[in-house]
Amino acid sequence: MTNGMTRRTAVVLVVLMMIAVPATAAVITQNFMRADVNLSAACFTKTAGADALGGSDFVSFTESATVDAGGGVTLLQERTDLQGFRGDRVIYSDAVRFNNTCGHAIQVSLVSQNDPDDDPALEPPAVAGSVWDFVNIKLYLSDVVGDPGIPTDSNTNWELMLTIDDGGDVAPGGAVTIPNAQDRRLAFVIDTQHDVVLPTDIATLRWTAQAVHP
Repeated sequence: MTNGMTRRTAVVLVVLMMIAVPATAAVITQNFMRADVNLSAACFTKTAGADALGGSDFVSFTESATVDAGGGVTLLQERTDLQGFRGDRVIYSDAVRFNNTCGHAIQVSLVSQNDPDDDPALEPPAVAGSVWDFVNIKLYLSDVVGDPGIPTDSNTNWELMLTIDDGGDVAPGGAVTIPNAQDRRLAFVIDTQHDVVLPTDIATLRWTAQAVHP
């Protein structure tokens, strides 16, 4: 027997050391969460304005149209049909009413963007020679209770919300606060080029009416 460690003893010692050291483990933290979604009737709604309700063939409003949001769910996509006239400016000062029954004031803005089914914000595409070369459109939202008068940039009763011109350039506008239990009027001003060749494509614009709640 020697003072040194035999090979067999060394092997046994290494095996014992391997057994004694635990394997490295991952640290796991778990949080458990839940969301209850309460489905209620909408409180920010749109309805036909006086222009659409007056029996005119120039403007109509459909509040029950829908768009596919995917996953088997459809969302409302209220639609306005408007008539423009070559060489004229046409003003619809009460095409749609924006209504607030949410129990608090909301701040409303209009955002030009594709719809939930990815239909484009402007259709047809805004390219040279398209209908967008021949039409300018402004969207206003009234900022007072009752009759705000004719929408113009200088009329402080109106807030310019969207501008479509220069061949399809879209410029964002401001926002309007709608107190609870009140409504505001959506207006359109449509300028059409005097020498546009008719018929031409229908100019379709899509946007999101966005209400911010406190």
